[in-house]
Amino acid sequence: MSRQKNIIRLLALFLLFGVFLNYNSKSDIDYELIRELHASNLEKSPFKKTKALTKKERKELQIPPNAHNDRLWELTMDPVLGRPKTENIFLIQEELDQLSKNKEPGVPGENPDMAWVARGPSNIAGRTNGIMFDPNDSSNKRVFAGGVSGGIFMNKNIEDAESEWEMIEGVPRNLPISVLTYDPNNLNIFYAGTGEIYTGGDAIGNGLWRSTDAGVTWENIFGGRSNSEQIFKSNVNEVSITSQNDINPINFLQATFGPNLPGPPIDYLEEEIVIASPIDGCSTLSNSEEINGKIVLIEEGSLDGNNCDYLKKVTEGQTAGAKAVIIYNKDTGETGWTDDLKTMNATNGDVSAVKISSIFIKAADGKKIKEFIENEKTTIKISKKSNIASSGITIVPGMFFINDVIVRDNNGTSEVYVAAGSRLWDRILGTRGDDQNAILGSGHDAVYKSVDGINWSKIELYHPVDNDNEIPNLAVVPMDLELDSDNRLWASSTISPQYSLVGGQWGDNPPKGGGKIYRFNEEGTSATFVNGIKVDRSTSNGTVTYAGRRTEMAFTADNQLIVLCIAVQLDGGYYRVVPRLYKGSIEDWISGSYNELDKPIDQDSGIEDYDFARGQGYYSVSLAAHPTDMNKVYVGGINLFLSNQGGEDWGQLTHSRGRYAQYLHADQHAVIFNKKDPNKTLIGNDGGIGFKSPGDLVPRNNKFHTAQYYTISVAPLGMFDNYTTIVSGFDPLTGSWNPETEQTEYTKETTINGHKDVFAGGMQDNGTSIQADNNNGFSEGNDFGSGDGAATMFSQNNSNKYVVYNYVYNNSVRVLNMNNPGNDGRSRWWRISSNEDDEGDFINKQALDSNFGVIYSNAGGGKIRAYHNWDDFASGTQGSVKDTYIIDNLSNNISALTVSPFQTQSSTLYAGTDNGQLWKIKEAQNPNTQIKERIIWDEFSGSISDIEFGENENHIFLTFYNYGVESIFYSSDGGETWSKKEGNLPDLPVFNILQSPLDKDEVIIGTELGVWFTNNFSSDNPSWKQANAGMKDVRVTDMDLRKGDNKVFISTYGLGIFSGIFKNSEPTFTINSTTKSLEILEGEKKSFDIDYMVYNNFNEEIIFSLDNIPNNALVSYSPAKKFVVNKDGKLTIELEIDKNTDIGYYNLTLKAESTSKSRELKITLKVISNDNDKDGILNDEDNCPEIANADQADTDGDDIGDVCDPNPLPIDTFNLESSDETCRSSDDGEMSLNVKRDGLPSDSNIKFTLAITGGPDGFSHNPEELTSDSWTKDKLQAGNYTVCLTSDFVSNFKQCFNVVIGEPQDLAVLSSISRENKSISLDLSGGTKYNIILNGNLITTYDNNIDLSLSPGINTIKVTANKECQGIFEETIFISEDILLSPNPANASSKLWVGGFDENVNITLFDITGRVIWTRNDKVPYSRSLNVPFSDVKSGMYILKVDSETIKKSIKVIRE
Repeated sequence: MSRQKNIIRLLALFLLFGVFLNYNSKSDIDYELIRELHASNLEKSPFKKTKALTKKERKELQIPPNAHNDRLWELTMDPVLGRPKTENIFLIQEELDQLSKNKEPGVPGENPDMAWVARGPSNIAGRTNGIMFDPNDSSNKRVFAGGVSGGIFMNKNIEDAESEWEMIEGVPRNLPISVLTYDPNNLNIFYAGTGEIYTGGDAIGNGLWRSTDAGVTWENIFGGRSNSEQIFKSNVNEVSITSQNDINPINFLQATFGPNLPGPPIDYLEEEIVIASPIDGCSTLSNSEEINGKIVLIEEGSLDGNNCDYLKKVTEGQTAGAKAVIIYNKDTGETGWTDDLKTMNATNGDVSAVKISSIFIKAADGKKIKEFIENEKTTIKISKKSNIASSGITIVPGMFFINDVIVRDNNGTSEVYVAAGSRLWDRILGTRGDDQNAILGSGHDAVYKSVDGINWSKIELYHPVDNDNEIPNLAVVPMDLELDSDNRLWASSTISPQYSLVGGQWGDNPPKGGGKIYRFNEEGTSATFVNGIKVDRSTSNGTVTYAGRRTEMAFTADNQLIVLCIAVQLDGGYYRVVPRLYKGSIEDWISGSYNELDKPIDQDSGIEDYDFARGQGYYSVSLAAHPTDMNKVYVGGINLFLSNQGGEDWGQLTHSRGRYAQYLHADQHAVIFNKKDPNKTLIGNDGGIGFKSPGDLVPRNNKFHTAQYYTISVAPLGMFDNYTTIVSGFDPLTGSWNPETEQTEYTKETTINGHKDVFAGGMQDNGTSIQADNNNGFSEGNDFGSGDGAATMFSQNNSNKYVVYNYVYNNSVRVLNMNNPGNDGRSRWWRISSNEDDEGDFINKQALDSNFGVIYSNAGGGKIRAYHNWDDFASGTQGSVKDTYIIDNLSNNISALTVSPFQTQSSTLYAGTDNGQLWKIKEAQNPNTQIKERIIWDEFSGSISDIEFGENENHIFLTFYNYGVESIFYSSDGGETWSKKEGNLPDLPVFNILQSPLDKDEVIIGTELGVWFTNNFSSDNPSWKQANAGMKDVRVTDMDLRKGDNKVFISTYGLGIFSGIFKNSEPTFTINSTTKSLEILEGEKKSFDIDYMVYNNFNEEIIFSLDNIPNNALVSYSPAKKFVVNKDGKLTIELEIDKNTDIGYYNLTLKAESTSKSRELKITLKVISNDNDKDGILNDEDNCPEIANADQADTDGDDIGDVCDPNPLPIDTFNLESSDETCRSSDDGEMSLNVKRDGLPSDSNIKFTLAITGGPDGFSHNPEELTSDSWTKDKLQAGNYTVCLTSDFVSNFKQCFNVVIGEPQDLAVLSSISRENKSISLDLSGGTKYNIILNGNLITTYDNNIDLSLSPGINTIKVTANKECQGIFEETIFISEDILLSPNPANASSKLWVGGFDENVNITLFDITGRVIWTRNDKVPYSRSLNVPFSDVKSGMYILKVDSETIKKSIKVIRE
């Protein structure tokens, strides 16, 4: 699996981003590129905004209040893909079925005497949806329940508070159970649906599972199987020609009208295809008998040029009896026509009359099919992969979310109906672009029906055109299934999968698809839309329709339908998304005359009257009607309510603290009745299970160990020997309200009195719980922290007893002081932090150094906050916030923190980051003397999950969270070098790692699929196996090893706490060597040492061997090749290399094999030689040791042989000069060569051949042999030339020169005139020397700019560069406050120079009598000169008057 991982990873690189990598081995992986992509993906995380929101803000956006899953998405993403490959998990599980049959002893959980033991807590459970009474139990006491985080449990007597839940072994323990039900005709057949669609993928669906032996063993029968788990794009819908040898699939787009094509599991339509006649399908088809029951092919457009739309064509095909219509594109001959796929819309007509499907294909594909049909009978298969409308969305079809399952007894036939949905899950949103959203599920949301569990028919819930929700031809997601009293099936809907659960509440395109009610026909083969919940709101952009969202149903005993819909409601001037209740008869719902019910009012002041679900309506609601009492209706939100008047009034049944009603944990998910005795009721909530019988409602969680832990910590051995303390907390069985004092109080006490196993951990929704036990089994938990529990750490100093615990972020860090500070034998909490800054992560990484009393905590942005000066628990400091300092500049958010246990005089902290950087901080306890050092290794990529140590600080174990990376590394030299230790581990997240203190080869890791172990960690390729006991399929979130007795405590997300012990199990040995590589000269020998270590009284003969050695090499072993090993020792191996061995690298394998064990090491051998090129001359004397040259020719005498000398001639042998063209296009460039022979052998007459390449277009040159030592080439155009010289005298000699023949640039002058200052600035380019003639005076400059003074009146400027052929610049400038006409006397025209700065001027010409000849208005240009025409004026004297804002002057003009 690991080998495939790297290939897949690199394949993704060039598929997604156009990156091509020449991949030959793992060493070719561009880790820097992977890190860059990972950094980019982290930056583009879809949770960048939402994970920083408060719980309240998240609820307002209808997203889960717990941000930890957002964080886990980021941590586990494949760095290249940009999302977690969550779809892998179920596939890996199937592959592991075979591995689980090959159990091996050697680690906790595998040996019978040290199996993983469930530790509970026995009284705290997690979120529960799927519950049912066992229909085979006549006493009505046996109950089955499934945890949302995984597993199915059974309780034999739910009425007995002491009755324990037992885990069912025959089902994977990470199956998120959403619903449980049974077959009324065969009570041994149970069904379990999986996945929570409404939490956006936190509990991923794995289809429908069935038990045929009353719940003992289970099998998947629908969805979720690996053979259907593939990822593809929604545009891969394709047509294949099955009757022909044609391997090229044909893509298509389906019309927006007419029914959908079939989808998984019935995912194709296969039939013969015929050509329509006429082929345009614009009139009645004459070959209807041939078409009937087949697929018909029609051409786009019309034969007569008249308008013929798609609806017309499809209607004609349907009238002719076609099963489906294929329309292909037609080249219209119009400019810009392209052969593209089109979406066929109906421009007019009745689309509801269309009862067959139709698709559009390209012209080329249509013509191909047409040719096949014309030659012979042709059959095609139309495969529709998705009915998701949005293009480019990734579909993961194997993971069906089963929202509900119901089995209908249809006259003795059991019909299984499954409400299967999919969900646009931002938790696998690809971040490489906006079109990379992903959908978990088939993309074919529907109700699926089966009578045998093998063959399934699909019943879609949709309108041909859904005007209410603007979803054309698209099925909605079924949510709830119910049977009415007539045994007719009903279904409701929830949000369609295109709509994200995140945000978008009030825009012009709010989530759609929910709030709908459907009724099935009597046969259960089709469904009809009955009605829907929706709210219209007027906005500035018009009326916006807000469809209902998640919708639940219940039929009362008198067949009234009650609907609970999460919908928009106007309250107090605000539109809010809240639960709403409706009721009516079947006729009322069909006619739309149903009534809205008043909703229950929660007495808790923290829950608004308008929303008994407190912002969590998408998540924690439930609805149930009593099966025999038409007046009893239950509805759940945060708490549970009961109506005794059919929903017309409500009383509060439960309260999450026990203040206003009977205590039961918050967030109600399910209410289930016993069908034989409906007065017995089961309630599922976030805290497990409640049981209600007449007059009683109580939690029933004894050993229902489904708690979702984040962390675990165990007190050190002996901390509580001969010591007693009492810990107070909240009782999960009675709540926290004291009716006598009328306030919230701790109601549970745990007395720790000499207990050995004292451990605590943080849980989702259930606080931080502590347990104390000496019996190595279940014990009760005591929640002393409340809320969401996070980091938990016991002091490692037995003389200072405490445990650190945290709520979320760095908002509420506390310490439970167990030193009995009040002298009453009780532990007390101590405040460390108290704020609402949301610093760090929701479930934040922390580490404790109890030697110095420092809590290190992630502070976000590459910073660590250190809390110090608190562990003396000074009087008066209990409630105060403690001192802190910051460790910063650690590059990225902190994902792992570990304190070295080997440093006692100072605190050494190791930190891992989201972007895979590992940091070592020495003197971390001192804010003034910290030393930060980054430990760098090129192969690190991803986010670091754990940092642990072996026998000392040099032995470091490092793991990574991510899919698609090397997830385990090990260093034996303090981080200088690292070895990859992933071996054969599948591609799944690794969260933590521990090495056995008793056997260095024994290592365990916690993963997304339980604990894995290896007994050959020292191998270059360790073999990993899944531990098949305890928590095998559940996420392992944390591990803690208690030193002294080597007991391991493990926390899981869904099955509570487990423990096991590293013991001296079977005898074993390990080998190691400090020698990783050898360099040996041919014909010589060298030795190296192998250290072997024994464990558990190992006493066997070991045979050592060295494989892959060079031919004729000799190996000797000391003390021997084969001997009995029963204690630690050293083996010396001597390797002698034959003198004729080929030089180079050899990958040696050292093997050590005994009867029961085998070990191996890899060593790299480099064979070197004194005569590498085998030319008879030793390397030290050879002037070219790598290339044979027995003659040792060295023309230039530089001690480098000619055959390997890049310049075998003296460096000054050739002198090549060139000169540029004198002017542009003068073609007089020149190059000349002189050969200097002083350094050449005097007895040789070396001849050289010269060749010129390159140059301008059209240039060519024939190679020529130089006849003298001087050579010239003239008449060259400007260009880049390459001149190369070769000689037969020196083998392979070639020396080349690049020659650039240039040409002068054109002169460029930019002038800027300042008339106020009477100056001009010139910017000059094109030359190196410039000649400026100003008013007849020559000025020479070598600068590129110059400022010159101007004289009053007319100034003339002329500029030239080095050569006049570069161009001439000339300008005339008038500087004056006056006017000037030149020439005067005038001919046909003269220039009028206007001084000053006025922009506009009026000019009038008068004759001598004062008569106006002409007048004109002009805009004065930048040059201040105007052309004045006199061509139409007779000879004589005239007056020219100039009038502007500042100039009013006249001048005499003589016209010649």
